Amino acid sequence: MNDANMEDVYTALADGIDAAGRDKEAMFLAKAALLLAQELGDPARALELIADAQKNMDGMRPSA
Repeated sequence: MNDANMEDVYTALADGIDAAGRDKEAMFLAKAALLLAQELGDPARALELIADAQKNMDGMRPSA
């Protein structure tokens, strides 16, 4: 995915968060993550990416 595609995905997520409202933003993000994990079709990889997101809160690129 190139930077422009990543920006489009980021914008869609931000719009979804705004539309969900503050009281449902966590539910929206959880649903989006689960749908993306299902589409990925690799539970082990999904768990690796979740762990990476937890330890890398300073940017969008995976930590080394």
